[in-house]
Amino acid sequence: MWTEHRITEPLLREFLGLLEAIQEELNSRWDGQDRFGRHENSA
Repeated sequence: MWTEHRITEPLLREFLGLLEAIQEELNSRWDGQDRFGRHENSA
């Protein structure tokens, strides 16, 4: 049980870090699409 916990905790932290990076990347992409969409609509 203890060895399992020692292995999974670092993996979970790394996984959560990756999820945060992916989320930020997706957010920046959506923001960029929104800006382009607004420019097209106003033109």
